[in-house]
Amino acid sequence: MRKALATITALATASFAVAGCSPPGSPQAADEGLTQVDIAFSNPTIFTTGLPYYVATDQGFYEEAGISVTATFTGGGSETVQAVVSGSADIGTETSGAAAIGAFTSDAPIKIISASTTGLDLQWFALPDSGLTGRRDLAGQRMGYSATGSSSHIGVLALSALLESEGLAPIQAEAIGGPPDNLTAVQTDQIDAGWTQPPFFLDKVASGELVLVADGAEIGDYADVAMRVNIGNVSWLEDNADAARAFLEVQQRSWDWIFDNPEEAVKIWRTAADLDLTEEVLLTSFDYYERDELRIAPLDGQDVLIEDAVEFGFAEEPLSDEQVSELFDLSYLPEN
Repeated sequence: MRKALATITALATASFAVAGCSPPGSPQAADEGLTQVDIAFSNPTIFTTGLPYYVATDQGFYEEAGISVTATFTGGGSETVQAVVSGSADIGTETSGAAAIGAFTSDAPIKIISASTTGLDLQWFALPDSGLTGRRDLAGQRMGYSATGSSSHIGVLALSALLESEGLAPIQAEAIGGPPDNLTAVQTDQIDAGWTQPPFFLDKVASGELVLVADGAEIGDYADVAMRVNIGNVSWLEDNADAARAFLEVQQRSWDWIFDNPEEAVKIWRTAADLDLTEEVLLTSFDYYERDELRIAPLDGQDVLIEDAVEFGFAEEPLSDEQVSELFDLSYLPEN
């Protein structure tokens, strides 16, 4: 488990070097009257990451809030954290609490500023002839995740710990990338099971091309835990509190609009992300998510996030009360 901490520490150290050359700047007028905000999103296509950005852009929510957003898409987890630590992004969205906690304990200049996704919304799939039909079959198997410190990484580690507690062999976790990369890896026998988020590959499950072998709901008690959070660069936040608050306000406004207008939202999503899935399939996403699960507040489950960070090797020891107050800074939440 020390490998995870070493990876986070190395990324944080490398990022400090970059940050020393290009520290976060003061507000810039990207357009007249707008404050520039650089955002690291963890994936361009997934429901919980790309969709709110595309909707906010299409509907002009950023401009109405007084900000101009430039998006960079990462592989999630430590990659998102690295972007924020280095100053190449001011805010990082949808990264796991464990990755943020691990970087913070290595003196990375970041704060967790809101919840992003509450609950573990992941699923794992395999080929129908693999012999894998349920989570216990995954003992000793090769399973993919996106990037070190991502929620898919935490999910695999939590599932492995559960299996070991039942006297079964641990999972062989491998960093593969996003759902399309995991599908290719499964099909080419690089791994036995890959991860996805609804609605991706559910059509292949329905057609019999794939089988679902595990669900995040089966792993631990994460229903009321903010498994993914939004983070900010400390220096930038100190100089741009209003812009940070405006971004979070737009995030929540976008989700409210999405759930109020699902048909129009998936049209925007499909076009902007250049997705091959039909609008009908994309609409099934709403069968798996509740509006409240995509809230920015309250940020529940801080104790669980810290426990996981220690158990899975992202932090050496639990945070002190002072560290918790320093890291979890919800003062940037919109006042309303």
